Amino acid sequence: MRHSRPHLTLTLAAALALPLTAPKASLEASPLVSIGDSTDVFFSGSSSLRSTSNVFRDEDNEVSDLIWILSPGFEVNVGRGLSNANLSLITRYDIVRYEDESRLDTELFHIKAIGSYKTSRLDLSGSVSFDENKTSTGNESLVRVQDLIEFDTTKANFNGEYRFSPKFSFGAGVRYSEKEYKTFQENFADRETTSFPFDIFYELTPKVDLSVGYTYSNTDVDAVDARQDVIVVGGVLTLRKSQLGGYEQDSHFFNIGARGNLLPKLNGFFKIGYRARSTEDSTFTFTDTPLNGAPPSSGTRTINRDDTGMLGLDADLTWTATPKVTAILGLSRDFGVGGEGQSTENTGIDLRARYAINSQFSASANFGYTLRDFTNDDREDDRYNIGARLGYSLNQYWQFSTGYTYTENSSDAPSRSYEDHTIDLSVSLRY
Repeated sequence: MRHSRPHLTLTLAAALALPLTAPKASLEASPLVSIGDSTDVFFSGSSSLRSTSNVFRDEDNEVSDLIWILSPGFEVNVGRGLSNANLSLITRYDIVRYEDESRLDTELFHIKAIGSYKTSRLDLSGSVSFDENKTSTGNESLVRVQDLIEFDTTKANFNGEYRFSPKFSFGAGVRYSEKEYKTFQENFADRETTSFPFDIFYELTPKVDLSVGYTYSNTDVDAVDARQDVIVVGGVLTLRKSQLGGYEQDSHFFNIGARGNLLPKLNGFFKIGYRARSTEDSTFTFTDTPLNGAPPSSGTRTINRDDTGMLGLDADLTWTATPKVTAILGLSRDFGVGGEGQSTENTGIDLRARYAINSQFSASANFGYTLRDFTNDDREDDRYNIGARLGYSLNQYWQFSTGYTYTENSSDAPSRSYEDHTIDLSVSLRY
C-alpha cells in the first residue's frame, strides 16, 4: 500500500505564499551581484506544482500523481557596457518530488552558455548546453515495469555570417546534438548528429534577404545493448536474447528561402527545398533458448534501409497582429531517429499565440502536431500538444502562471498510444 506525502503540498503552499508577503520591489530589477563594470550575477529560481493524469503514458492503466518541482538556479551575464560582445551562463538544478510514486524522485542538472560577437561585417553566435532528463516515452517495456527513462542531452550550435558586399553575405555554422541513455540501454539507442549549414544571402530590399543554402548532416546511431524477452516460437515459450546493430545515416538539404520583415506585420525566416537521405544497413542478431529444455538456436538478419528523399521545410515566423496580440508559427519536415534506433521522417507544426491583457496579465495558447513515419516499420505516430496559460507579473522579480496541457500520441504500434492531462501552478523569481 502506498502512502502519500501531504507535506509536499503544504511546503509548496508556503513557497507560493512567500512572494505575496514580500515587500514591493522597484520597477527595475537589479542583479544579485555585480562584478566590475560588465558582469552581473542573477538568482533565477522557480517552483511549480503539477498534476498529471498519466505518469507512465500507459494507454490501458493510467496512473495519476502530484509532482512538486523546485528549481534554484543562477545566471551570469558578461557584456554590459561592451559594444560588440556578450556571454551568458545559465544553470538550474531541478529537485523533483512525486507525492505517491516517490521511487521516481530525482534531481536534474541543466547548464547552458550563450554568446555573440558582432562587428560591422562579421556576426558570430553560439550556444552549448547539457541537460539531465527523466521522463516517460510510452515505450512498452517501461510501461510494463512502470518506470521512467533517464538520459542526458548535449547540444552545441555555432553560426557565423560575413557581409562581403552591400548586397551579399555568407553564412556557415555547425550544429551538434548527442543523446545518451542512462537506464534501459537494452531498449534505446544512443545517437549523435552533426550538421553543417551553408547559406548565401542576397539583400532584396533593406528589410528582406533571399537565401540559397545547403546543409549536410551525419547521424551516428549506436547499437542497442542486448535485451531479453520471453516470446513464443513454434508454440514453445522461448527466452530470446537479441541485439540491434548500429548504423550511420547522411542527409542533404538543398534549399531556398527568405528572412526579415516579409510582410508589414510578419517577420522571421523560411527555407524550403529537397532533403535526401542515405542510410547504412544494420543487423539484428538473436539467440533463442527454449524453456522446455530444447537446444538453443541463433540467427542474424539484415535490416535494409533504402535511400529516400522528400520535401524539406524549416520555418519560424512571427505575426504581430496588434501591439497586444502576437502569434508564432514553426514548421519543419526533416529526417530523424526513433528512440529504439529506427529511421523516421518527421513533419511538425508548432503554433503559439500570446495576448497581453495589460501590463501585468497575459494569456497564451499553443498547438503542436508531429507526424513520425517509421520508414522501416509499418508504423506512424501522430502526436498532439494543446495548451493554454495565464500569466501574472507582480513586478520585475516575481512571475506567476498557471496552465493546462493535453498530450496525445496515436500510434499504429501496440501499447504506444496514450493520453495525458496536466495542470500546473508555477512561480518564478529573478533577482
